[in-house]
Amino acid sequence: MKSYKENWKKLIGIGVVALAALLVLIGIGMIYHEKVKKDAGVEKKDRTDYQYHVAIISENPTDSFWKKIYQGAKDAGKGDQILIENFGETLSGEYSTEELMEMAIAAKVDGIIVQVSDEEAVSAQIDKAEEQNIPAITIRSDAPASKRVSFVSGNDYAIGEMYGNQINNIAQKKAEEEDRKIRVTVLNSEERNAAPNVIFTAISETTASIASKIELTSKVIDNTGMFESEENVRDLILDTSYPDIIVCMSAVDTSSAIQCVVDYNKVGQTSII
Repeated sequence: MKSYKENWKKLIGIGVVALAALLVLIGIGMIYHEKVKKDAGVEKKDRTDYQYHVAIISENPTDSFWKKIYQGAKDAGKGDQILIENFGETLSGEYSTEELMEMAIAAKVDGIIVQVSDEEAVSAQIDKAEEQNIPAITIRSDAPASKRVSFVSGNDYAIGEMYGNQINNIAQKKAEEEDRKIRVTVLNSEERNAAPNVIFTAISETTASIASKIELTSKVIDNTGMFESEENVRDLILDTSYPDIIVCMSAVDTSSAIQCVVDYNKVGQTSII
């Protein structure tokens, strides 16, 4: 049987090890506590406190052009303590503008900025938002019959002039090389909106100097979805008189045109603006 002295030594040894472990834990705890305090101070310093929450809504929130609009709105909102949310961007499913507006209203946002896709449906949601004291602003495309606060858009004529200048650069050279009229088709997917008509007018006037060298036409197509858009563009590309230049006014039509030009071996034959 071990002596009392030996047992006592063991107990002292265990106590020393336990004390050392405790000191280590206390040291780690103090370091962690100081780090948390430091991080909290940085977060508090860098954090922006927002007073208002505004939903910006488009039928295609992941569109690259729309993201630039959103980023501009987000940067502008910071100065006025307004949090701008690209509503629907993180959702897994696909939702219409009307459905996204319903969600925004249910979320009780302080305001809505919306690109109108279906005027009648969106107008109803804008009026519903107004009834709940949520002001709505339409952007790029309008719903004038609704109770929207205001409408914001770019200069459609200036956009048409930019399209026209690009057409001039491409068509002038191509017409000289091939000694024929160059076929230019402008895809119009917003028949009910006045903007494409203004843009087309500007294109016509800007390309007037080479009117004898081009055949300029406008084609109304359905781009309610990628499949519908691709189907319309495919028919255009496979036509015997396919266009030498396709002018697209939406990201959906642009993607469809690029895909069709590649799929049907028109690269180098059909230019896309």
